[in-house]
Amino acid sequence: MNVTEVLKSIIKKPIVKVFLAFLLLTFIASLLVLHFERKTNPSEYTNVWDSIWWALVTVFTVGYGDIRPITFGGRMVAIVVMFAGISLLSLITATISSIFVSKKIREDRGLESIKCENHIIICGWNNRAESIIETIFLLSKQKHLKMILINELLEEEINTILDRFRKYKVKFIRGDYTRHAPLERANIKDANAVILLPDLAQLDFSAADDKTLLATLNIKSSHSKLKVIAFIMNQENEVHLKRAKADEIFISDQFADFLIASNVLEPGLTNVLSEILNPEGKNTISSFPIPPRFQGRKYEELFQYFKNQHKFLLLGVVAEVESIGVSDFLLADTSYLDAFIEKKLKEAGKGLGEENKVLVNLNPDDDYIIQENEKAIVLK
Repeated sequence: MNVTEVLKSIIKKPIVKVFLAFLLLTFIASLLVLHFERKTNPSEYTNVWDSIWWALVTVFTVGYGDIRPITFGGRMVAIVVMFAGISLLSLITATISSIFVSKKIREDRGLESIKCENHIIICGWNNRAESIIETIFLLSKQKHLKMILINELLEEEINTILDRFRKYKVKFIRGDYTRHAPLERANIKDANAVILLPDLAQLDFSAADDKTLLATLNIKSSHSKLKVIAFIMNQENEVHLKRAKADEIFISDQFADFLIASNVLEPGLTNVLSEILNPEGKNTISSFPIPPRFQGRKYEELFQYFKNQHKFLLLGVVAEVESIGVSDFLLADTSYLDAFIEKKLKEAGKGLGEENKVLVNLNPDDDYIIQENEKAIVLK
């Protein structure tokens, strides 16, 4: 687009047209009143700036009275300026108001771009989404955590959701999150993380997982460093999400078997887990930064530090590392060689995905040496 086209597009905007008309009225009225008043009233109209000052004071109905026309021609110009000025000011006010109202309406409908940084984007919707959002805010240590929802819920449904989280100032973008446009309107490039929920509000389990996979591929292809947390319904799709480079993958009812079996064989264990995993419970598990002075020192020293200084129980350490999986060496397309390697790995009981980028070391030996990039896992 060249300069001429840019100028034409700017001039076509209503507010610009009204503003230009206002400037034109001020300029023409200034020249006319100067023409009529210069000889008869030279003490007040000495130059064009005096007449511009008079025109502006008249248009805005300020009425200082420091400069006033006394000739018939000057007063006729003043009458025209009064009527035209009131009309133009009304148009300017109405145009500006309509811009803000239109912007607000578009924002409420999820059609407006949102300028946000270090925010969390939640794509998709199901019956667990509201609980997940509530838990994020409960666990968040940030006073002003920002969140944007992207989905295609009905306007009445999304308004109810936004009203519930009004105190958190949750924003909304309407659109298909497998496409770039809605993600760009949510300013995905400056987001902290993206959570992909199975879109069960519109799809069945299989189609919802397919959409999650497609969204992961789309996001990672454009923003490879952005953390993507994927929630899927079927465990079979986990390997595909790993190949799509999802950072974290959660499977529906992943721990249900363990919890049921534990409730039978280890009475009370599920109660302990419920207390720890309850965001509003007295005791919770969280990560905690390790003071730099403990790097290179033994685990038992760190254990005593958290116990004595913070009254925390140190459970272990966690570290984020870059790792390479077998999937990195496979071809980008679905070739015979890929299929052969996949088949042989499955026969050997091996997976295709990457190893976890987050390495957890629970209850290490007392003489374990604390590394530079590790954080403490503590029970508060």
